[in-house]
Amino acid sequence: MFEFDELEAALPHEAIAVFGAGSSEVNGLFEDTGVQAFGAPIFRHTVMSDTLLARERCGERLGWLIGANRRPLYGIRTEEPQCPPSGWRAFKGDGPAPRVEGFASMADACVRLAEAWCEEAEAFNSQGRFRLGAEVYKRALGVPVLPEKKRAEIHALRAKSFRQLAESKKKVRREGEEEDNEEEDPLHGLAAEWAIQEAEEALERDPKCFLAGWEGAIAAKHIGWWHKGRLLAKKAMQAVPAGPAHRSQRETASTLFLLMAEEEQEEKQRKVLEIQQSRGKDEPEVDAKELDWARGVATQLNEALKSEDFKRPHHQIWKLIGPGLKKKDADMLFSEI
Repeated sequence: MFEFDELEAALPHEAIAVFGAGSSEVNGLFEDTGVQAFGAPIFRHTVMSDTLLARERCGERLGWLIGANRRPLYGIRTEEPQCPPSGWRAFKGDGPAPRVEGFASMADACVRLAEAWCEEAEAFNSQGRFRLGAEVYKRALGVPVLPEKKRAEIHALRAKSFRQLAESKKKVRREGEEEDNEEEDPLHGLAAEWAIQEAEEALERDPKCFLAGWEGAIAAKHIGWWHKGRLLAKKAMQAVPAGPAHRSQRETASTLFLLMAEEEQEEKQRKVLEIQQSRGKDEPEVDAKELDWARGVATQLNEALKSEDFKRPHHQIWKLIGPGLKKKDADMLFSEI
């Protein structure tokens, strides 16, 4: 009785996933062109059409080669008719050499490539390089033929990257330090908004994606979007499967929901107190001499406006000019003035 993996390995490759190469243009999907060389199919990159993966002769031996524009980038010497996954060497391509995995279907190759790029993104996140991690997740989202659930998961992971980026940019004042006038890094708010967008995109594709609701709710909490945060926390609660096995996850989401409601109430009370305190402050005293001078200027201006010179006839004619006045009447009034 054959195992399923053994049967699949025996099938001819329809697509090949290449990842981890130092020359990034090589990474991606290669599909069977239907043309053969030395008893094996030639594969072409799905985006970089001048990049090929094929079996080639090297002296008296055979091997596999990845090249572009007749430049050998990576290769491996082997008599295997199937493209081997490891053991590749860099020729004119940048190190490291890639991992090359063949699959009997394009769909399987797409899923494997997306998983490999998600692993790369997670490595960047673990190093605190959250923007790079988000970019690699974006690259993974560009892989075709992905199931909607998998695509939703990648959106949720990208939301996590942006949420972590927002937290890394948040200005934190340690106990005992004085507050300064330095403004918050604008990237803090932007990254939180990006996290919310990615979370909502993930939930639209898969309403049962707990990670998306959770990450979006935390990001909303960071920038005080209380209503949005509560909605996302509620979606996170609804995404948790029923039963005691997931009870802790459900309770964590509900705790976040309640915490945001409490913090929103505290913020409202703080703002009301600030308004009341600002109203209670005494108005600054005005110098009596300055007040007398201002009153004198106002009196003089009022007397000037009442003078006979200001009541000349042409000032009364000006009052007759307005919208809708015919041209001949306007000409007559202007001639009088």
